[in-house]
Amino acid sequence: MTFFARGILLLLLILLQGCASYTVKVDGFRNPDKPLIIAQGTTIHVVEDKEAKNPLLDKEIARKIESMLKLKGYAVSQFDSPVYYVLHGYGIGPERTITRTMPVYQPGGTATVTKTGPNGTSYSTIQLPGSTTYVPYTTSVAEKWLSLKIIDGKDYRDSGKTTDIWIGEASVSGEGMDLRDMINYLVVGIFDHFGENTGKRLAVDIKEDDPRVKALSAQ
Repeated sequence: MTFFARGILLLLLILLQGCASYTVKVDGFRNPDKPLIIAQGTTIHVVEDKEAKNPLLDKEIARKIESMLKLKGYAVSQFDSPVYYVLHGYGIGPERTITRTMPVYQPGGTATVTKTGPNGTSYSTIQLPGSTTYVPYTTSVAEKWLSLKIIDGKDYRDSGKTTDIWIGEASVSGEGMDLRDMINYLVVGIFDHFGENTGKRLAVDIKEDDPRVKALSAQ
């Protein structure tokens, strides 16, 4: 790739970062044998994973989930007696290499036009049109994902049984994305359809300046 093309690529990346928008794919599944009653004010406890490889990261993510629960109008409670518990999982899928194309604009040059007439010869300069070429490049992308489970509170307290009431899955794919940053978009996306049976995988577009993302980033 030429120096000029590299410069154009860098400029495009800077412009894209300034108005970034991420598409989060969301799926929601409800247990047909267990009615889900999750009206505002319902008590919910987010269970931390005591065996997480990074317990501090897990605690951070649990707090973000709690913040979204409160924003939705639910009552975040202690372990003792909530109606539901929420379990969570997250991670990064394997990297894969893809080929993309980048438009590179080459400005046109100039040309001198000579005109000869009764009054002699005149010269003028004109701008020739530019052209756009498409340069292929390869990059590595990986899927970041988050899953949530709503489980029956009484069953979990009485016997440790995880009776699934609802399962939500969210994922986002891209290059150079950090899980700790992307988790904010995943949490916002999955809560757009929290408790719902989506019927299919949905695409949720979330902008970088979404106030919910900014609030979670500050935690």
